[in-house]
Amino acid sequence: MTPDLKPPLSTVDLSFPGEPTAPRWRNLLFVGLLVVIAGMSFLPAGPSFNPGKPFQYLAALTLYLPALIIAIARPGRFLDFARRPLMPVLLLLFAWALLSLSWSNAKRPHDEFLRLLTVGLFLFGCTLAVGRDVVRQRALLASGAGILAVSAVAAMVHFAIRPTVDNRLVGFGVMANANLFGAAMAAGILWLWPWRWETRNRRLLKWLAMGVMATALMLTFSRSAMLALAFSLFVLLVVRHRDRALQRLLLLIAVGLGIAIPAYPELAERGLSLRPQLFAHAMELFQQHPWLGLGLGADFTLPVIGGNGQYQVHTHNLFTQLAVELGIPGVLLWSAVWLGLGWRAWQRRDIATGRVVLGLWLFATVMVQFDLPHLIDSPRPGWLILWLPLALSLSLPSSGSKPSGPA
Repeated sequence: MTPDLKPPLSTVDLSFPGEPTAPRWRNLLFVGLLVVIAGMSFLPAGPSFNPGKPFQYLAALTLYLPALIIAIARPGRFLDFARRPLMPVLLLLFAWALLSLSWSNAKRPHDEFLRLLTVGLFLFGCTLAVGRDVVRQRALLASGAGILAVSAVAAMVHFAIRPTVDNRLVGFGVMANANLFGAAMAAGILWLWPWRWETRNRRLLKWLAMGVMATALMLTFSRSAMLALAFSLFVLLVVRHRDRALQRLLLLIAVGLGIAIPAYPELAERGLSLRPQLFAHAMELFQQHPWLGLGLGADFTLPVIGGNGQYQVHTHNLFTQLAVELGIPGVLLWSAVWLGLGWRAWQRRDIATGRVVLGLWLFATVMVQFDLPHLIDSPRPGWLILWLPLALSLSLPSSGSKPSGPA
């Protein structure tokens, strides 16, 4: 009797939604997505809030490598992913960014290539891990929000023991910055907001987690994150055709005013935080190389002295940063992807996942005008509001069809 032999990789079942599934692979990718969120929340960071090596190794083992293996072993699966709405334009943007490395003065071009690769593998892995299964989508977002809520509690305890110099709450690792942490807290709130849970205990947990993250967001005093969240929640409430939507809208306005009025003196004291000067100098730099840009990851400085007494090394605005690095082609390609994402989310606002994507799209559209300027970057909170909604949108059902699971 011959012993059973493991089949070669080319014959391993790597099928996903739409065909007989391989749960182990899907579950590994699902865990990998949670590892990315947890790594952002807790693991140590390197210089400039870049992910540290433990974070990168864990993400590589649980998400990037499995996604890469599947792409190689099942090229048809990757081709299907590449043909989904918005992906052809996004792949053109990636190709342009990769080409721009040939004229970029980036100190470590291979790092920029790896950032491009990991973003692509994150999108591919997320699509495979959750697919069109609404139960898995909700589980991912609820689990991720739970991780963020725990990090919010830990950050507030740490803040109570050791306050920061500027009295603004920060997180840990790549979130050890008030604006980055504020963006992550707002993302967690938006992940939970549209879902309806069947049991009272789960509903209580939802509102408790959202309350914890909202408190943490307020303690960051991140004006861009608070403004963006208020705007996105306002729109989400307006588009809901339910009796209680008006009540919640009025409550949101009342709570917003209750927070803004007492906090106004401290928020106004910081002025415009040099944003007009940064925009003007970014436009000057863009006009020097309008078509090609300086290249992906280009090293440049803007003659605007920040709070640390040093010149600024990015524009604090995603679109001007894109214009400086990737020129007009980069801005046009990303604008096409971003507007297309908003339109797809608007079309499917009747389902919970569509409202999550719409809320994140609205939030990010405002937030990136002031902070989170890097589009193609290593895992940071920007992934939670830019790349995650895009990944979820790739699995949104076409208009008129219904997804599997609860809406």
